[in-house]
Parts: sequence; structure tokens; C-alpha cells
Amino acid sequence: MSDRSRISQSWLALVNSGSIRYQGLPAAVVPIADDGAWDELFAAAGAPAVPFWLCGFSFNWATGVVAENSLLIDLGFGGVDGAAIAAATVLLTNWPVTMTAGAAAVGPDTHPPQMLPFPIRIPAASRMAARIASSPTGTLAFTDFRVILATAVGS
Repeated sequence: MSDRSRISQSWLALVNSGSIRYQGLPAAVVPIADDGAWDELFAAAGAPAVPFWLCGFSFNWATGVVAENSLLIDLGFGGVDGAAIAAATVLLTNWPVTMTAGAAAVGPDTHPPQMLPFPIRIPAASRMAARIASSPTGTLAFTDFRVILATAVGS
């Protein structure tokens, strides 16, 4: 049996055990401008006090996008607490997020969360930061950005 198969089976067993607790952090709105600068999602003190797993992220932008947009997202953990400070360990580099144009008059706009194929373990009390690394087409800022985490894995 391959390592990948063992990991998949272990993760599935934990999911089926009911031991995993998912949460979105930060609780407050964190906007991310399309400027290449890092934005702190939460400081180390605001992170889970136990090791946690990055499972994905969610985002929102203002309604009424009038052009096609392609954004490349960087996301990571660690580094000194504070705004505009890069993550010490970058987990996602140039993760593509694309959207098509749509008028606000059309109605509500929903954005499905971006889920990773496999969760990534992060040490307890680790600060997290993200940025729009570049925008190959269009320019669009996120009005809200959160990571989707799992804790209590295997507890």
C-alpha cells in the first residue's frame, strides 16, 4: 500500500470518527487588495492553540464585476505578527482564482470555497497571512478572506 493510500485512509477514518472540528478564521473581515502585499489573517495569539490543518479558504469580492478576472493567491503561516509581513512558510503559491463578469442587477453572487486536495498540518499558535500575488487578467480586491481549518483531528 502506498503512503498516499495510507494517508487517505487515515484521514477518512478520522473524518468518520467525528473527531474533526472545522472552523473559518479570522472571525472578523480581512480585505485583501490586489497590490502584491501580504495581509495578516490572524496573529499567532489568535490561532488555534493546538496543531491545526489548512483545508481550504473562502473569499468574497464586491458585486458587479464587469470584466473577466484571474487572481493568483499566496497563502502561508508563521513570520512576525503584523500587517504587510510575508508568511515564513508559504503553502500555496499562485493558486488560481478566476471569475467571470456579472452585473449586480443579475442577483446574488456566490463564491464556492477553495478546498485543498489534502489538508496541510500547521503548528499550534501559528500566524497566517495571504496575498493576491498577481492578477494576470483584471484587477479585483477581496472584500473578505478566511482560511478553513480543522482542529481536534484524532482527539
